[in-house]
Amino acid sequence: MNKTKIARILFIIVGCIFPIFIGGLHTFVHFAELVAPQIQTFLQGTEFLILGEKQALWNTWGVVSFMMGASFIVIGLLNISLLRRIPKTSPLPILSIIAMILYQLGVIYVGYEFEQAFQFYGGIFGIVLILICFFLSLNSNN
Repeated sequence: MNKTKIARILFIIVGCIFPIFIGGLHTFVHFAELVAPQIQTFLQGTEFLILGEKQALWNTWGVVSFMMGASFIVIGLLNISLLRRIPKTSPLPILSIIAMILYQLGVIYVGYEFEQAFQFYGGIFGIVLILICFFLSLNSNN
């Protein structure tokens, strides 16, 4: 198997499958469990200031939670579109790989900062795969 093909497979895993799976799972959990009446009541009763205006935590959290899941799905779909436009024998665009490296760094940061072990270790796994993809792609570009 050549370097370009291996890099492409790694990009499919990290850039397409992971974001769509995590985004779909997050959106499912958002609607199945996180909008439960007891959680909704608690979040509606908690207010704080955003840009000088009082906001219910429910409004802010609901937007962020839903959009996070939707955004991950969109990232995966955009990467599928990107891959479909590039000939299978051509190297991947380095900028696209760098974007996924930044995405994985964000996953690691959030997993660490908010003490989410699955996210933290999943991000480490993802960064290892996408860095291998990066170096294979750099090597195949030369």
